[in-house]
Amino acid sequence: MRLSRDATPPVLIATAVQMAVALTMASIQVAAPSIARSLGVEVGWLGPFVALCYAVAMLVSLRAGTLVLRHGAIRGAQACLLAAGSAALLFATGWPPAMLLSALGYGVALGLSVPAGSQLIARHAHSRELSLAMSLGQSGMTIGRLATGLVVPGLVLLGDWTGTLIAWAVLAAGLALALERWRPVLDPGSTKFHKPGRRGLVEPLAMIRDNPELRRLSFAAIVFASAQLSLVVYLVAYMHEVAGLTLVVAGLAFAAAQTAGLANRFLLGGLAMASGRPRLVLSLLGFAMAAALAGAATLSPGWPTAMVLLGAAILGSVAMSWNGLLFAEVVRAAGIRNAATATGAVSFVTFIGLATGPGSFGLLLALGHGYATGFLVFAALVAVAGAVVLPAPRVAREAA
Repeated sequence: MRLSRDATPPVLIATAVQMAVALTMASIQVAAPSIARSLGVEVGWLGPFVALCYAVAMLVSLRAGTLVLRHGAIRGAQACLLAAGSAALLFATGWPPAMLLSALGYGVALGLSVPAGSQLIARHAHSRELSLAMSLGQSGMTIGRLATGLVVPGLVLLGDWTGTLIAWAVLAAGLALALERWRPVLDPGSTKFHKPGRRGLVEPLAMIRDNPELRRLSFAAIVFASAQLSLVVYLVAYMHEVAGLTLVVAGLAFAAAQTAGLANRFLLGGLAMASGRPRLVLSLLGFAMAAALAGAATLSPGWPTAMVLLGAAILGSVAMSWNGLLFAEVVRAAGIRNAATATGAVSFVTFIGLATGPGSFGLLLALGHGYATGFLVFAALVAVAGAVVLPAPRVAREAA
C-alpha cells in the first residue's frame, strides 16, 4: 500500500502546508492562558476569535476553487502559507486591532488549504490510490495540532508566545518559498486544469445542488464534522464528570482518541485502496462511528480506567478518520478538473457542521439532557449519514 512516485510529492506538500497552518493557529489556543495574562484579559476571548476565523474560512472556501484553478494549486498553497504567517505576525504584535485583523489571515489559510491540496493531489495521484493519498494529505492539521500540544508549552516557558508565533511565521514563509521550485513540475499552466468558473460564490453551491453524489457526500460531511467536533469539545468533560476520571487522565484519553484517529486515517486509506471499494469503506466507517458513539453513551463511574482509555481510543479512531476518505469521494464525484471547486464547496458545508455540532450538543445539555442523550442523538444522525453514502449494490452481468 505505497503511493506512486507521482503522488508522493503532492501528498507531502499538502500535509506540510496544513501542518504549518495548524502550528500558527493552534499555538494561540495552546498558549491562550499565557496570552490572556500578558494582555490582562480573560481566556474567554478565544472562542469568539476562533469562530471569526472559521466564519471567514467558510466564505473563502466558496471562492477558493476559482482562485486555485486560475492561479494553480501551488500558488494556492503559497497564498495559504503566507496568509497564515502574516496572521501569526499580526497576532504577535499584541495590539488588539492587529490581533482581530489576524482572523482574516487565518480564515484565508483555513479556507484555501483543502481546495489547494485536493487539486494538487487529484491531478497527480492515480484513481486507485486517491483515498490513501487524500487521507495522508488531509492529516496535516491533526499532526500540526498534536505537535503544537507537545512543543508550544515548552517554547512558551523558554521564551514567550510572541516569539513562538514569529518562529512559525518564518517557517511558513520559508515553506512558501521552497514550494516555488515545485511549481513548474507539479503545477504547469494547462487549460485542462486552469479554467475557472464565472459564477463566483454561487458556482460551488450549484455544483452540490446539481450533483446527487455531492449532495449525499455533503450531508455526510455536515453530520460527521458535527459529531467529531462535539466529541473533541465534550470528551474530556464527559470523562471527568461522568466516569470520575481526573483531568490528567481524561486528558490522556483525549490524546489517545486523537492519536488513534490519525493512525486510522492511514489504515482506512490503505484499506480503501487495497479493496477497490472506497465508498463502502466510508459507509462502514459511518456505521462504526455510530456504534462507538452509542457505546460511549453507556459510560458509567464503575468502568475501569483502562477500559475508558481503550474506549476513547476506539471512539477517536472512527470519529476522527473520515476526512480523507470523504474528500477523495468528492473528487471522484466531481471529476479531477473540478476538484478544487468541489472540495471548496464541501469544505463550506463541513464548516457548517463544525459550527452547529457543539452548539447543538450544548443545547441538549442546557435543556437538562445528559451527555448520553447527546451521544445517542449524534449516533443516530451518523448512522443515517452512513446509509446515505452507502454505494449502490453491484449488479452481476447477465450471461450472454
